[in-house]
Amino acid sequence: MQLFSSAPARRGLGVLLGAVGLQGSLGCNSITGVDALRFEACAPRFTGLTSTDEHGGPGGSPFLDECPEGEVLVGLRSGMNGPFVSGIMALCGTVRASETHPYTMTLAPGTTVPIMRGSASTTGPEMCPPDTMVVGFEGTTGPFGDNEVLWSLRLHCAPLLARGTPEAPSLSLGEGTRTESFGGAEDQGEAFDPTYCPANQVARAILGRSGALVDAFGLGCAEPSLACPASRAASEE
Repeated sequence: MQLFSSAPARRGLGVLLGAVGLQGSLGCNSITGVDALRFEACAPRFTGLTSTDEHGGPGGSPFLDECPEGEVLVGLRSGMNGPFVSGIMALCGTVRASETHPYTMTLAPGTTVPIMRGSASTTGPEMCPPDTMVVGFEGTTGPFGDNEVLWSLRLHCAPLLARGTPEAPSLSLGEGTRTESFGGAEDQGEAFDPTYCPANQVARAILGRSGALVDAFGLGCAEPSLACPASRAASEE
């Protein structure tokens, strides 16, 4: 049973709370000593970790760097050595849902995974636009001695959109964008086709192979969902 599920009932509740000493929308009830009613926020969740294809060569050692729970990949710190991408580090963002329906999905600064894959000092971050996250990539590879390595990289990004009822929303991807390419000149390497996370998934990890350079690169992807407590429905008209 949902208490105070209609607008008149909630208005009546507001009058009652005001009469017993609720001081403002965030005040304290003088009888119960409990703060004004708040509804628990919906919680973004990410299920599974699916690997995309990797592009590059077989040199170096394998790596997998995953964002913490509740965070997604929003960019990379990169390093350069001549025409090569010689280092990458994952940058994550924390996904949040608005407190009211219809829900909007935003990103706050998250974790910088403290591991540089490769050997170069970092340069400026290569970031998705605000409130978007990595969903794919494209780039070029080229020879380094007898090995194939990553020459350039460009990230594909998209926002998360929430649709559906207040208590059971669904998430889907919005219109995509691309970052600027970083690394060597794009026309000097062998381009590979854009590579995306599976349908309606977002990136939560980088993976591949690295040694002195970044030998190969791919993404680890997960399916997003939004878990809303039943009490959320009571806050709607």
